[in-house]
Amino acid sequence: MTDSVRAATKRETNFAITRMADAVLNHITMYRLVLAYTGGLLLLAFLLGFAHLVPVDPTALAFSAVVILGTCWLSNRVFAAVLRVPANMESYAITALILTLLFAPVTAKNGAGVAGLVVASVVAIASKFLIAPGRKHIFNPVAAGATAAALLLGQPATWWVGGNAVLLLPVFLGGLLVVRKVRQFGMLGAYVAANLAVTLATTPLAMMPMALNQTFLSSPLLFAGFAMLTEPLTAAHGRRSRLLFGAIIGAISSANFHIGSFYPTPEMAFLAGNLFAWAATPKGRFRLTLLRIEKMASGCYDFVFQPDRRLAFEAGQYIDWTLDVPAPDNRGNRRTFTIASAPGEKELRLGVKFHPEPSAFKRTLASLQPGDVVFASHIAGHFTLPRDPAAKLAFLAGGIGVTPFRAMVEELVGRGEKRDVVLLYGNNRLSDIAYAELFQEAAATIGLRTVYAVAEPEEQGYDIHKGYIDEALIRREIPDWRERVFYISGPRAMVVRFERALRALGVPRGRIKTDFFPGFA
Repeated sequence: MTDSVRAATKRETNFAITRMADAVLNHITMYRLVLAYTGGLLLLAFLLGFAHLVPVDPTALAFSAVVILGTCWLSNRVFAAVLRVPANMESYAITALILTLLFAPVTAKNGAGVAGLVVASVVAIASKFLIAPGRKHIFNPVAAGATAAALLLGQPATWWVGGNAVLLLPVFLGGLLVVRKVRQFGMLGAYVAANLAVTLATTPLAMMPMALNQTFLSSPLLFAGFAMLTEPLTAAHGRRSRLLFGAIIGAISSANFHIGSFYPTPEMAFLAGNLFAWAATPKGRFRLTLLRIEKMASGCYDFVFQPDRRLAFEAGQYIDWTLDVPAPDNRGNRRTFTIASAPGEKELRLGVKFHPEPSAFKRTLASLQPGDVVFASHIAGHFTLPRDPAAKLAFLAGGIGVTPFRAMVEELVGRGEKRDVVLLYGNNRLSDIAYAELFQEAAATIGLRTVYAVAEPEEQGYDIHKGYIDEALIRREIPDWRERVFYISGPRAMVVRFERALRALGVPRGRIKTDFFPGFA
């Protein structure tokens, strides 16, 4: 076997493994994944404690977990009821589990230790509800709770899970799944790089091996990065802001970082990073009142809302939606959806695809009636039109992935702005095609050219390509593909397939922008 064949085989194997991992990750929300990650670490530590493989008393660990989980649950219910907002049960559980993995286990006899756990838990949950100007969270709740316990009661977090070599492998492997899910390897890389840069710059050459060993094997660096840096509500939004966010926290959380004689703790580093994220991120939590539901294609509906105030966003960006789901399943009560409306429209549109066996979230969404309220927050995303109006564009959409292109085309039509845009829109059936009237109008007003690719066309009526979007179709319909910037939106597997086809054509990675949704039913 030649080296080139071995390399190709290795690439195919890696791709197959990645595809299988993504298939699993696409059927679980980020919150449920972090819940499984932190809960799994806690259970593993509990079991290893009996074998004396980790330096924790399993009985004390179980007691601490009960105290923290109970306090967080009660605080979450009370604040949600008093303030009359939906209670995210997954969020409180994740906070409780991370706190349990940070604070040294205590027994009922340790009154000061128990008080520290209670204060950390109450402050952590309270920060979500009370420290939220403009109804936007500022501080990571775990960081807020741990800092309060240290400053008020002298009970600091020990980060014992991050400083245990036995738990390093599960911390690392589980954490990689979390980062893969949220696609934030850049932010994590900036965090680790900044931490190492400060550590190495302030460490004598002879002590560098020891410093590196301590950084990766005996510090909270990895666990904090996987479990807390990726928390979306208090992180920065936007590519550059995320990199700066990670770098700020990484630098300050270095064991060698200090201001005079003051050495900040890792949780203080997160609070500093959260302040930067709050300053750099659009503020606000939005109250959206449902106006109507419009069917746009087979199984696809637009939920049209009236926001309580004007939303500042760009066409193609996404927003975080929270529903009060009575009995949430393993996919939770929170989703990120692309905004289907253009910034110039007064109403806000959310395009939704319903499958035969929808999740509890989708069932709750389907049961909404005009006048019902949905809460949303955190508008973000860089899947937006280029500033240069002369840039030649190609949109590749699959199924409900057409929603960001609906927003972009509607914005261009509203402004009467002509751009050289080709849309390749793939579906299984003709009845799955959405927004056809808008695209037809755009053909006459702004020069949009749309090519429909339908795998199983039942009837004629559209100028369609029978089959899937592939390299051959791109070559035929977009002969000047070398000159265009490509935007791809749809299910993850489809986005990967389209991206590979473009790379095979020789399209540079910098001219390919992707947006995918995990496909929650």
